Amino acid sequence: MIGNLIRQKMDGYLRQAKLYGDWRRVWSKHVWWTREVIIAIANKLPSTDTSVNKLLQNPIEMGQIFGEFYGDRTVAHIEQLFTQHLKTGGDIVTAARDGDTAQVTALTRQWYQNADAIANFLAKANPFYDEATVRSMMHEHLSLTIQEANAYLQGRYNDSINTFDRIQAEAEQMGDYFAQGLISQFPEKFR
Repeated sequence: MIGNLIRQKMDGYLRQAKLYGDWRRVWSKHVWWTREVIIAIANKLPSTDTSVNKLLQNPIEMGQIFGEFYGDRTVAHIEQLFTQHLKTGGDIVTAARDGDTAQVTALTRQWYQNADAIANFLAKANPFYDEATVRSMMHEHLSLTIQEANAYLQGRYNDSINTFDRIQAEAEQMGDYFAQGLISQFPEKFR
């Protein structure tokens, strides 16, 4: 009896560890492939479309994790919001590369609106996702990504890499936050 309880408790801990690992992996891929797309767009590389297509798999991977907890409509909306997030980011880099500052300004405004929509939707789906916290994390993610892209486009490659290190660390924190919110909302799945 006690052995079964211990085994059950250990299984719950392993499911938690897996969820943390899954979220860190997905967010890490999110920022790594974003960097790859920034470099490809900046240099007009022939691999740009391939890199963009790989990056656009990321919202599907996020949806697969959320799909273990939420219904199809919620997952589809999350995927749509993150797909728009990624496409707008790519459009910003293209406009910046081409020197279209008016377009950069307009798209950046849309990007932050999309981040706010992500925070709002996630907070409605999960009471353990604080809207202000998610918004702050998303805004920091956007701000750092803009810094990274600008540094790369200006040939300040060390600055771009150093900023990416900060992005990577923040991505891990975001992954942990997303995992913890799901564990808190669905504790029965981790017992």
